[in-house]
Parts: sequence; structure tokens; C-alpha cells
Amino acid sequence: MDFNFDKMYCGAIKRGDVFLYEPTIAKKETVVILQDNILNDGLPTAVCALIKPYEKNDEVFANEVLIDKDELGVGVNGICMLHKIYTIPRQLLVAKKGELKIKTLNLIYQALDISLGRFRD
Repeated sequence: MDFNFDKMYCGAIKRGDVFLYEPTIAKKETVVILQDNILNDGLPTAVCALIKPYEKNDEVFANEVLIDKDELGVGVNGICMLHKIYTIPRQLLVAKKGELKIKTLNLIYQALDISLGRFRD
């Protein structure tokens, strides 16, 4: 796989940051970083969850979180899909778009617990 280092985001990456992710040249997706900040500082990869654009009347399930466009920074509301978690090379993160509020991160943690079955513990 070839990386375009000119497009790569070179700043710090923190949990709750929203990024454009470019898995292929013709495709861009929005993701939120889930990985711990200490790991973000040292690993060449990042654990993240996919965010899809929210369409009017979309159902938001218990393992998903509706996120306001002001937090996402991409111009539309989105649904964070905690059943679509990826480990991606940092080189594929091309632009930071937003930062989630603590309240939204807590909703993501709750939905992640549901997705992982931790609510049964």
C-alpha cells in the first residue's frame, strides 16, 4: 500500500477527535478516535469508529450515537456506529474536522458497552 504523506495529518491525535479517513483514493469516510491518548502518541495505528451522515428519519440504535454537526465539523449531523470499529494506519487520517464534547464521548462509551455486551456484566 502506498501512502501519500503530503495528505497525511501530522498533528496530535486525541480520543474524541473527528477525522476524515481515506481508505482508498476515491473514498473518504468520517471517523472518531476511540483509542487512549497514550497509545495515540506512540502507535502507528488508531482505533476508531465509523460515522455515517444522519438522514432524516434514520433510526438510531442503542449501539449508535447521534452527533451534532457542530461537533463533527463536517456540515451534517452524523451517527457514530459502534458496531463498525476499525484499526487504521495513521497515514490514512487526512484532516481533523472536529472534537467531541465529554457528554458525547460518554454517550459513545455507553453505546460501546452495549455493542461489546458489557451491559450484561
